[in-house]
Amino acid sequence: MSSPRKTKTRRAPKVRKAVSSRRTPPRAKTTSRRTPPRAVAAIKPTAPSLDALPLVLFNYRYGGPNDHGFTYASGQSLELLGMKPEEMTRESSVLRLHPDDVGAFDDFVLRTMAAGETVDVHLRILHKDSTPRWVHFNAWPQKKIKKEWHYTGLMLDIDARKKVEAEQTAILERMEEAQDIAKLGWYDFNVKSRVLDLTNDFADSLGLPIAPGGRVTGEDADRYVQAFLNALHPEDRERYMSIIADESWRRIEFDYRVLTRTNEVRHLCSRIQRTADKSGKRVRDFAVILDITERKRLEEDLRAQAGTDPLTNVPNRRSFEAAARREVERARRYAKPFAVIALDIDFFKRVNDSHGHDIGDIVLKEMTKVCLAQLRLTDVLARLGGEEFAALLPETDIDAATKLAERLRVAVAAKPIGTTKGPLSITVSLGVAQFAPNESGVDSALKRADEALYEAKHSGRNKVIVAKLPSLVKSAGSKRS
Repeated sequence: MSSPRKTKTRRAPKVRKAVSSRRTPPRAKTTSRRTPPRAVAAIKPTAPSLDALPLVLFNYRYGGPNDHGFTYASGQSLELLGMKPEEMTRESSVLRLHPDDVGAFDDFVLRTMAAGETVDVHLRILHKDSTPRWVHFNAWPQKKIKKEWHYTGLMLDIDARKKVEAEQTAILERMEEAQDIAKLGWYDFNVKSRVLDLTNDFADSLGLPIAPGGRVTGEDADRYVQAFLNALHPEDRERYMSIIADESWRRIEFDYRVLTRTNEVRHLCSRIQRTADKSGKRVRDFAVILDITERKRLEEDLRAQAGTDPLTNVPNRRSFEAAARREVERARRYAKPFAVIALDIDFFKRVNDSHGHDIGDIVLKEMTKVCLAQLRLTDVLARLGGEEFAALLPETDIDAATKLAERLRVAVAAKPIGTTKGPLSITVSLGVAQFAPNESGVDSALKRADEALYEAKHSGRNKVIVAKLPSLVKSAGSKRS
């Protein structure tokens, strides 16, 4: 529901590009050393069906800004990238990136590999005919040998999806322009003479009687006005009335909802030009009313997509952080406790390596369902990335959060996951932390929960560890294994 404003309707936000457009200096030519074939065996496809998928499996070695490159690429590289596997692994060979994405690769991908962290980015690759093609470049660290990080990864063809997203953006822009022209209806109300002129299609859509000639006067006009007010959504009626009763404005635009005669919720936008007498008293309102229901639905769908993990259908990191910020404000205002749980699937890499990423996806989805069944409706379970999850528990102290974490652990361990290759048993490790009033935000509590999760991992996995309060926490330098 939008607040009253006196400016033109803002256009729907454009879909953000997935890569940085910051200009960077020309990329230095990379060199590469070949690694022994032992790293190749970890990702070579074992199922014939993988050959038909629009993806390239690869190994990548990073020894420094000028010492990195592919050590293995699967056969699909020719179709997807326009390069043969042997071309990709030559010392002088590099990806042919779109000029706008060179900076993203140099600044983000290589910097992330230097830190030994997972790479997840969308890039445009120039095919052999120089046409750009979007790929999802995903690589995760396997091991560090001396000063070299060795990665396993995949490049997935997402060009069709990107084109659909671009088309959706264009459609949203055209819809907004069309709504500026195609008017649902209008009315012209003379307050002094009690004469109301209006379009009958607008009246009919709200279940109002048809006005002969599009005009009603006197008591009939009063009844029409009251009927319109009765059609306002109950949650928007008071705001609408306060706007109309304000004598200070002369032109205004605002959104609100109405209920049609079939009880359908419609989103409307009124643009009203007001005429007043010399004393400033309202004399006449002329309004153009636009039906923006579809635009609102598309905006809500886009917001939902932006905040939802596409695989598990739970909130993603961005949505989790937004919910956590709101919970921090509630906790401070009403002195209510809340807690967070960090959750990680044990040995998930083994699942992918032994059974394939399709089985890994099934494990992620089914594990999510098991956890959701144990959580309350007010709790928020989010996938932060890979096999890492977090739960936000409003109005929950550390004891209740610990008991809930233990229920999650037991539930996951007790339910083997059905896959196409048979049932698969998994376990999870969990860290629990309660938000402390002296913490600046939820990040501190989540970090403590994550450190407790590391401790659970290092002490045998399939455990719940409770984090200490901030004043008692010591810096932990250990990393998750």
